[in-house]
Amino acid sequence: MLFKDVIGQEEIKDHLLEIGKAGNIPHSQLFLSQPGAGGLALALAFTQYIVCENKTDLDSCGVCGACVKAQKLIHPDIHYTYPIIPKKPSPSQSLSTDYIQEWRREVIKNPYLNELEWLQSIGAENKQGNISADEARNILKGLSLTAFEAGYKIQIIWMAEALSKEGNILLKLLEEPPENTVLILIAENQEEILPTILSRCQLVKINKIDDAAVAQALLRKGVPQANTQHIAYLADGNFNDAMQLIDATISVETMRLTELLRYSIRLEEGANSGALVKWAEEMGKIGRENLKSFLEYMLHILRETLQMKFVPGSVVRLTDDEQKMAMALQKYINLNKLALLLELINKKHYEIERNVSPKMVLMDMSLRMHKIIRAKD
Repeated sequence: MLFKDVIGQEEIKDHLLEIGKAGNIPHSQLFLSQPGAGGLALALAFTQYIVCENKTDLDSCGVCGACVKAQKLIHPDIHYTYPIIPKKPSPSQSLSTDYIQEWRREVIKNPYLNELEWLQSIGAENKQGNISADEARNILKGLSLTAFEAGYKIQIIWMAEALSKEGNILLKLLEEPPENTVLILIAENQEEILPTILSRCQLVKINKIDDAAVAQALLRKGVPQANTQHIAYLADGNFNDAMQLIDATISVETMRLTELLRYSIRLEEGANSGALVKWAEEMGKIGRENLKSFLEYMLHILRETLQMKFVPGSVVRLTDDEQKMAMALQKYINLNKLALLLELINKKHYEIERNVSPKMVLMDMSLRMHKIIRAKD
Protein backbone atom coordinates (compact mmCIF):
# COMPACT_ATOMS: atom_id res chain seq x y z
CA MET A 1 0.00 0.00 0.00
CA LEU A 2 1.26 3.49 -0.84
CA PHE A 3 1.19 6.32 1.67
CA LYS A 4 -0.79 8.38 -0.85
CA ASP A 5 -3.58 5.78 -0.65
CA VAL A 6 -3.89 6.11 3.12
CA ILE A 7 -6.75 8.48 3.90
CA GLY A 8 -5.77 11.62 5.84
CA GLN A 9 -3.34 11.17 8.77
CA GLU A 10 -0.76 13.51 7.23
CA GLU A 11 1.17 14.06 10.47
CA ILE A 12 1.55 10.33 11.07
CA LYS A 13 2.63 9.79 7.47
CA ASP A 14 5.29 12.50 7.80
CA HIS A 15 6.56 10.94 11.02
CA LEU A 16 6.80 7.46 9.49
CA LEU A 17 8.46 8.80 6.34
CA GLU A 18 11.01 10.69 8.42
CA ILE A 19 12.10 7.66 10.44
CA GLY A 20 11.95 5.46 7.34
CA LYS A 21 14.25 7.77 5.35
CA ALA A 22 16.68 8.14 8.24
CA GLY A 23 16.78 4.41 8.82
CA ASN A 24 16.09 5.17 12.48
CA ILE A 25 13.16 2.76 12.81
CA PRO A 26 12.13 1.80 16.36
CA HIS A 27 12.26 -1.96 16.73
CA SER A 28 8.89 -2.15 18.57
CA GLN A 29 5.98 0.20 17.90
CA LEU A 30 2.35 0.17 18.96
CA PHE A 31 -0.04 1.87 16.53
CA LEU A 32 -2.93 2.83 18.82
CA SER A 33 -5.70 3.64 16.37
CA GLN A 34 -9.25 4.87 16.58
CA PRO A 35 -11.63 2.38 14.84
CA GLY A 36 -11.55 2.81 11.08
CA ALA A 37 -8.84 5.48 11.28
CA GLY A 38 -6.21 3.55 9.35
CA GLY A 39 -3.95 1.76 11.82
CA LEU A 40 -3.55 -1.25 9.53
CA ALA A 41 -3.40 0.89 6.37
CA LEU A 42 -0.55 2.96 7.83
CA ALA A 43 1.31 -0.17 8.91
CA LEU A 44 0.99 -1.63 5.40
CA ALA A 45 2.23 1.60 3.79
CA PHE A 46 5.12 1.92 6.26
CA THR A 47 6.32 -1.65 5.85
CA GLN A 48 6.14 -1.32 2.06
CA TYR A 49 8.23 1.85 2.32
CA ILE A 50 10.82 0.02 4.45
CA VAL A 51 11.33 -2.76 1.87
CA CYS A 52 10.97 -0.58 -1.26
CA GLU A 53 14.02 -0.72 -3.54
CA ASN A 54 13.49 2.76 -5.05
CA LYS A 55 11.82 4.82 -2.34
CA THR A 56 11.51 8.58 -2.64
CA ASP A 57 11.21 11.20 0.10
CA LEU A 58 7.41 11.05 -0.20
CA ASP A 59 6.50 7.41 -0.81
CA SER A 60 7.54 3.97 -1.93
CA CYS A 61 7.84 3.57 -5.70
CA GLY A 62 4.97 1.09 -5.98
CA VAL A 63 6.50 -0.75 -8.97
CA CYS A 64 9.67 -2.49 -7.82
CA GLY A 65 9.60 -6.19 -7.04
CA ALA A 66 9.47 -5.58 -3.29
CA CYS A 67 6.55 -3.14 -3.59
CA VAL A 68 4.56 -5.47 -5.83
CA LYS A 69 4.99 -8.30 -3.31
CA ALA A 70 4.14 -6.04 -0.37
CA GLN A 71 0.96 -4.85 -2.09
CA LYS A 72 -0.10 -8.46 -2.63
CA LEU A 73 0.83 -9.28 1.00
CA ILE A 74 3.27 -11.95 -0.20
CA HIS A 75 6.63 -10.37 0.63
CA PRO A 76 8.69 -13.09 2.37
CA ASP A 77 10.07 -10.69 5.00
CA ILE A 78 6.74 -9.17 6.08
CA HIS A 79 4.75 -11.43 8.39
CA TYR A 80 1.20 -10.98 9.68
CA THR A 81 -0.54 -12.10 12.85
CA TYR A 82 -4.25 -11.52 13.55
CA PRO A 83 -7.08 -13.00 15.65
CA ILE A 84 -8.30 -16.36 14.39
CA ILE A 85 -10.46 -19.31 15.43
CA PRO A 86 -9.38 -22.99 15.35
CA LYS A 87 -9.47 -24.34 11.82
CA LYS A 88 -11.17 -27.71 11.46
CA PRO A 89 -10.19 -30.39 10.84
CA SER A 90 -6.75 -29.69 12.28
CA PRO A 91 -4.67 -32.02 14.47
CA SER A 92 -2.64 -29.11 15.87
CA GLN A 93 -3.20 -25.55 17.10
CA SER A 94 -4.24 -23.22 14.28
CA LEU A 95 -1.94 -20.34 13.29
CA SER A 96 -2.46 -17.11 11.36
CA THR A 97 -0.74 -18.69 8.36
CA ASP A 98 -3.66 -21.15 8.13
CA TYR A 99 -5.83 -18.19 7.16
CA ILE A 100 -3.31 -16.29 5.02
CA GLN A 101 -5.34 -16.60 1.80
CA GLU A 102 -8.43 -15.18 3.51
CA TRP A 103 -6.31 -12.44 5.12
CA ARG A 104 -4.87 -11.36 1.78
CA ARG A 105 -8.30 -11.32 0.16
CA GLU A 106 -10.00 -9.29 2.88
CA VAL A 107 -7.21 -6.79 3.55
CA ILE A 108 -6.54 -6.07 -0.12
CA LYS A 109 -10.27 -5.51 -0.53
CA ASN A 110 -10.55 -3.27 2.53
CA PRO A 111 -7.52 -2.32 4.68
CA TYR A 112 -9.94 -0.45 6.98
CA LEU A 113 -11.94 -3.55 7.96
CA ASN A 114 -12.79 -4.16 11.61
CA GLU A 115 -12.23 -7.27 13.69
CA LEU A 116 -15.86 -8.39 13.51
CA GLU A 117 -15.86 -8.25 9.70
CA TRP A 118 -12.63 -10.23 9.60
CA LEU A 119 -13.92 -12.93 11.94
CA GLN A 120 -17.17 -13.20 10.00
CA SER A 121 -15.19 -13.63 6.77
CA ILE A 122 -13.51 -16.75 8.21
CA GLY A 123 -16.77 -18.21 9.53
CA ALA A 124 -16.25 -17.43 13.22
CA GLU A 125 -19.99 -16.98 13.81
CA ASN A 126 -20.29 -16.55 17.60
CA LYS A 127 -16.70 -17.56 18.37
CA GLN A 128 -14.22 -15.02 19.67
CA GLY A 129 -10.92 -14.67 17.85
CA ASN A 130 -7.65 -14.86 19.70
CA ILE A 131 -3.88 -14.95 19.23
CA SER A 132 -2.61 -18.13 20.88
CA ALA A 133 0.57 -19.01 22.72
CA ASP A 134 1.52 -21.22 19.76
CA GLU A 135 1.12 -18.19 17.49
CA ALA A 136 3.39 -16.12 19.75
CA ARG A 137 6.03 -18.86 19.67
CA ASN A 138 5.70 -19.03 15.88
CA ILE A 139 6.45 -15.29 15.74
CA LEU A 140 9.65 -15.88 17.73
CA LYS A 141 10.66 -18.68 15.36
CA GLY A 142 9.95 -16.66 12.20
CA LEU A 143 11.88 -13.59 13.33
CA SER A 144 14.90 -15.66 14.38
CA LEU A 145 15.54 -16.50 10.72
CA THR A 146 17.63 -14.43 8.32
CA ALA A 147 15.77 -12.02 6.03
CA PHE A 148 15.20 -13.45 2.55
CA GLU A 149 15.21 -10.31 0.40
CA ALA A 150 14.90 -7.08 2.39
CA GLY A 151 17.28 -5.59 4.91
CA TYR A 152 14.63 -6.00 7.61
CA LYS A 153 12.42 -8.74 9.02
CA ILE A 154 9.01 -7.26 9.79
CA GLN A 155 6.13 -8.53 11.92
CA ILE A 156 2.68 -6.89 11.96
CA ILE A 157 0.36 -7.94 14.80
CA TRP A 158 -3.16 -6.67 14.08
CA MET A 159 -5.67 -6.30 16.93
CA ALA A 160 -2.95 -6.95 19.48
CA GLU A 161 -5.57 -6.89 22.24
CA ALA A 162 -6.21 -10.53 21.30
CA LEU A 163 -2.77 -11.50 22.64
CA SER A 164 -3.95 -11.39 26.26
CA LYS A 165 -1.48 -13.06 28.65
CA GLU A 166 0.13 -14.90 25.71
CA GLY A 167 1.82 -11.59 24.93
CA ASN A 168 4.28 -12.26 27.76
CA ILE A 169 5.96 -14.80 25.46
CA LEU A 170 7.03 -11.89 23.26
CA LEU A 171 8.46 -9.63 25.98
CA LYS A 172 12.12 -10.47 25.37
CA LEU A 173 11.61 -10.11 21.62
CA LEU A 174 9.99 -6.68 22.08
CA GLU A 175 12.79 -5.53 24.37
CA GLU A 176 15.79 -7.05 22.60
CA PRO A 177 14.83 -8.12 19.06
CA PRO A 178 17.35 -9.57 16.59
CA GLU A 179 19.18 -7.02 14.48
CA ASN A 180 17.13 -5.31 11.72
CA THR A 181 13.83 -6.58 13.10
CA VAL A 182 10.72 -4.38 13.18
CA LEU A 183 7.58 -5.23 15.15
CA ILE A 184 4.40 -3.21 14.64
CA LEU A 185 1.48 -3.93 16.94
CA ILE A 186 -1.88 -2.43 16.00
CA ALA A 187 -4.61 -1.97 18.62
CA GLU A 188 -7.71 0.09 19.32
CA ASN A 189 -8.06 -0.28 23.10
CA GLN A 190 -5.02 0.64 25.17
CA GLU A 191 -6.57 -0.71 28.37
CA GLU A 192 -6.64 -4.24 26.93
CA ILE A 193 -2.92 -4.26 26.11
CA LEU A 194 -0.65 -5.82 28.72
CA PRO A 195 1.28 -3.09 30.61
CA THR A 196 4.46 -5.11 30.07
CA ILE A 197 3.94 -4.83 26.31
CA LEU A 198 3.01 -1.13 26.44
CA SER A 199 6.19 -0.28 28.31
CA ARG A 200 8.34 -1.95 25.63
CA CYS A 201 6.76 -0.26 22.58
CA GLN A 202 7.02 3.23 21.15
CA LEU A 203 3.45 4.52 21.04
CA VAL A 204 2.03 6.02 17.83
CA LYS A 205 -1.43 7.47 18.43
CA ILE A 206 -3.70 7.52 15.39
CA ASN A 207 -6.70 9.79 15.82
CA LYS A 208 -9.95 9.86 13.87
CA ILE A 209 -9.66 10.85 10.22
CA ASP A 210 -10.87 14.41 9.69
CA ASP A 211 -14.17 14.79 7.87
CA ALA A 212 -12.63 16.63 4.90
CA ALA A 213 -10.22 13.76 4.17
CA VAL A 214 -13.05 11.19 4.41
CA ALA A 215 -15.20 13.28 2.06
CA GLN A 216 -12.36 13.56 -0.48
CA ALA A 217 -11.76 9.81 -0.36
CA LEU A 218 -15.47 9.15 -0.94
CA LEU A 219 -15.43 11.54 -3.90
CA ARG A 220 -12.53 9.60 -5.44
CA LYS A 221 -14.60 6.44 -5.08
CA GLY A 222 -17.38 7.96 -7.16
CA VAL A 223 -19.75 9.07 -4.41
CA PRO A 224 -21.69 12.17 -5.57
CA GLN A 225 -20.24 15.33 -4.03
CA ALA A 226 -23.65 16.24 -2.64
CA ASN A 227 -23.49 13.16 -0.38
CA THR A 228 -19.84 13.07 0.66
CA GLN A 229 -19.93 15.70 3.43
CA HIS A 230 -23.01 14.20 5.09
CA ILE A 231 -21.61 10.65 4.98
CA ALA A 232 -18.24 11.84 6.29
CA TYR A 233 -19.93 13.62 9.18
CA LEU A 234 -22.00 10.58 10.14
CA ALA A 235 -18.95 8.30 9.93
CA ASP A 236 -17.15 10.45 12.55
CA GLY A 237 -13.62 9.71 11.35
CA ASN A 238 -14.20 6.00 10.68
CA PHE A 239 -13.64 5.29 6.97
CA ASN A 240 -14.96 1.75 7.24
CA ASP A 241 -18.26 3.13 8.55
CA ALA A 242 -18.26 5.72 5.77
CA MET A 243 -18.05 2.98 3.13
CA GLN A 244 -20.97 1.15 4.72
CA LEU A 245 -23.06 4.33 4.76
CA ILE A 246 -22.75 4.87 1.00
CA ASP A 247 -25.57 2.47 0.12
CA ALA A 248 -27.28 2.41 3.51
CA THR A 249 -30.97 3.14 3.86
CA ILE A 250 -32.10 1.91 7.27
CA SER A 251 -29.51 -0.32 8.90
CA VAL A 252 -30.15 -3.71 10.48
CA GLU A 253 -28.90 -2.29 13.80
CA THR A 254 -31.45 0.55 13.63
CA MET A 255 -34.29 -1.88 13.01
CA ARG A 256 -33.16 -4.12 15.90
CA LEU A 257 -32.92 -1.19 18.31
CA THR A 258 -36.26 0.23 17.21
CA GLU A 259 -37.89 -3.12 18.00
CA LEU A 260 -36.19 -3.34 21.39
CA LEU A 261 -37.26 0.17 22.40
CA ARG A 262 -40.82 -0.45 21.26
CA TYR A 263 -41.07 -3.64 23.30
CA SER A 264 -39.31 -2.18 26.35
CA ILE A 265 -41.40 0.98 26.47
CA ARG A 266 -44.71 -0.88 26.09
CA LEU A 267 -43.84 -4.02 28.01
CA GLU A 268 -46.98 -3.94 30.16
CA GLU A 269 -49.04 -4.76 27.07
CA GLY A 270 -49.34 -8.57 26.92
CA ALA A 271 -48.63 -8.84 23.19
CA ASN A 272 -45.31 -7.09 23.60
CA SER A 273 -44.16 -9.53 26.30
CA GLY A 274 -44.36 -12.45 23.89
CA ALA A 275 -42.80 -10.42 21.10
CA LEU A 276 -39.93 -9.42 23.38
CA VAL A 277 -39.16 -13.05 24.27
CA LYS A 278 -39.11 -13.92 20.57
CA TRP A 279 -36.87 -10.90 19.84
CA ALA A 280 -34.41 -11.99 22.56
CA GLU A 281 -34.34 -15.55 21.19
CA GLU A 282 -33.60 -14.35 17.66
CA MET A 283 -30.98 -11.84 18.82
CA GLY A 284 -29.32 -14.58 20.87
CA LYS A 285 -28.56 -16.40 17.62
CA ILE A 286 -26.54 -13.62 15.96
CA GLY A 287 -23.34 -14.43 17.90
CA ARG A 288 -21.47 -12.74 20.73
CA GLU A 289 -19.38 -10.43 18.57
CA ASN A 290 -22.46 -9.18 16.73
CA LEU A 291 -24.23 -8.68 20.07
CA LYS A 292 -21.32 -6.65 21.40
CA SER A 293 -21.45 -4.54 18.25
CA PHE A 294 -25.21 -4.02 18.75
CA LEU A 295 -24.71 -2.91 22.37
CA GLU A 296 -21.98 -0.49 21.25
CA TYR A 297 -24.43 0.87 18.68
CA MET A 298 -27.00 1.37 21.47
CA LEU A 299 -24.44 3.36 23.46
CA HIS A 300 -23.80 5.57 20.43
CA ILE A 301 -27.51 6.26 19.94
CA LEU A 302 -28.03 7.11 23.62
CA ARG A 303 -25.04 9.46 23.68
CA GLU A 304 -26.30 11.28 20.60
CA THR A 305 -29.81 11.40 22.08
CA LEU A 306 -28.30 12.97 25.19
CA GLN A 307 -26.65 15.66 23.10
CA MET A 308 -29.78 16.24 21.03
CA LYS A 309 -31.96 16.68 24.12
CA PHE A 310 -29.68 18.68 26.39
CA VAL A 311 -27.46 20.68 24.01
CA PRO A 312 -29.90 22.79 21.94
CA GLY A 313 -28.69 23.56 18.44
CA SER A 314 -25.99 20.89 18.46
CA VAL A 315 -25.47 18.78 15.36
CA VAL A 316 -25.60 15.04 16.04
CA ARG A 317 -24.04 12.18 14.11
CA LEU A 318 -27.23 10.28 13.33
CA THR A 319 -28.88 9.20 10.11
CA ASP A 320 -32.42 10.40 9.41
CA ASP A 321 -33.89 7.14 10.70
CA GLU A 322 -31.74 7.29 13.81
CA GLN A 323 -32.80 10.87 14.47
CA LYS A 324 -36.46 9.85 14.31
CA MET A 325 -35.78 7.08 16.83
CA ALA A 326 -33.84 9.46 19.10
CA MET A 327 -36.61 12.07 18.98
CA ALA A 328 -39.20 9.45 19.96
CA LEU A 329 -36.99 8.26 22.81
CA GLN A 330 -36.58 11.79 24.17
CA LYS A 331 -40.21 11.82 25.32
CA TYR A 332 -39.50 9.08 27.87
CA ILE A 333 -36.10 9.97 29.31
CA ASN A 334 -34.29 12.59 31.34
CA LEU A 335 -30.61 13.05 32.22
CA ASN A 336 -30.72 10.60 35.13
CA LYS A 337 -32.49 7.93 33.07
CA LEU A 338 -29.94 8.28 30.27
CA ALA A 339 -27.11 7.81 32.75
CA LEU A 340 -28.78 4.66 34.13
CA LEU A 341 -29.33 3.27 30.63
CA LEU A 342 -25.69 3.86 29.67
CA GLU A 343 -24.54 2.12 32.85
CA LEU A 344 -26.90 -0.80 32.18
CA ILE A 345 -25.75 -1.33 28.59
CA ASN A 346 -22.08 -1.18 29.56
CA LYS A 347 -22.77 -3.84 32.20
CA LYS A 348 -24.54 -6.08 29.65
CA HIS A 349 -21.64 -5.64 27.21
CA TYR A 350 -19.32 -6.95 29.95
CA GLU A 351 -21.63 -9.91 30.62
CA ILE A 352 -21.61 -10.88 26.94
CA GLU A 353 -17.81 -10.75 27.01
CA ARG A 354 -17.88 -13.06 30.04
CA ASN A 355 -19.97 -15.62 28.11
CA VAL A 356 -23.23 -15.16 30.02
CA SER A 357 -26.21 -16.58 28.09
CA PRO A 358 -27.14 -13.98 25.42
CA LYS A 359 -30.87 -14.64 25.81
CA MET A 360 -30.67 -14.10 29.58
CA VAL A 361 -28.62 -10.93 29.13
CA LEU A 362 -31.06 -9.47 26.59
CA MET A 363 -34.19 -10.35 28.56
CA ASP A 364 -32.77 -8.90 31.76
CA MET A 365 -31.61 -5.78 29.92
CA SER A 366 -35.06 -5.29 28.35
CA LEU A 367 -36.86 -5.61 31.70
CA ARG A 368 -34.45 -3.19 33.37
CA MET A 369 -34.76 -0.75 30.45
CA HIS A 370 -38.54 -0.82 30.85
CA LYS A 371 -38.21 -0.11 34.58
CA ILE A 372 -35.82 2.82 33.98
CA ILE A 373 -37.77 4.34 31.09
CA ARG A 374 -41.18 4.03 32.78
CA ALA A 375 -40.03 5.24 36.21
CA LYS A 376 -41.70 8.46 37.35
CA ASP A 377 -39.52 11.55 37.00
